[in-house]
Amino acid sequence: MISQKEKLRSACTPGLKITVELGGLSDKAPTIVVGGDFSKSLIVKEPMVHNQDRSLWAEYMYPGNEATIRYIYDGIVSGYKTEVIRMISSPDRLLFLKYPKRIESYNLRRHKRVSCFMEAEIELNGNKNVAVLEDLSTSGCCISFIKNKKLSGPEIGDEMQVFCPYFTENGSTSIPCKVQRCTEDSRKTVLGLTFEKPSPEILIRIQDYVATILYHS
Repeated sequence: MISQKEKLRSACTPGLKITVELGGLSDKAPTIVVGGDFSKSLIVKEPMVHNQDRSLWAEYMYPGNEATIRYIYDGIVSGYKTEVIRMISSPDRLLFLKYPKRIESYNLRRHKRVSCFMEAEIELNGNKNVAVLEDLSTSGCCISFIKNKKLSGPEIGDEMQVFCPYFTENGSTSIPCKVQRCTEDSRKTVLGLTFEKPSPEILIRIQDYVATILYHS
């Protein structure tokens, strides 16, 4: 079991990818840890937001504003609340945060799935079906759809593509999956799927969603 001291030291790992949520803003933004002083401050790059949102974010990076940080380190979802010290623009655009006093962690390997209800679409053998994503982990998901009696149902071991607007963009990207479990009744099919090497961008979105749900559970 990782000690609190080890968790605190890992928080200032250079290159660690984190998400930042500022008090007063409902959006989160990714950024990267530059370093820090274990007893004083944490230094991160300016949160990466759309150019149109930069001025809004700048208003909330004032000294004393609350900041919530989340990240995944060695398979562990971690997070903490802290405060903004200041934002500087020279010699680089860096955000200084108070070093956390305590970090909460959730093991992704133990917390396999989180419940959800998301619109999705599956593609199997060139045929597409509207579906619902019912639960999710960083390694797979459960998905259900109304049976199409004109088409043969999926079988264990079949490969398929899952499209979900929350994780894939404009239907142009998909999550490659393999069927591990299949249950059917007269109306509905429920599939247990494992992810088959999704793109890093999609995996990060899935990890961030799972981490957020676990952090607030």
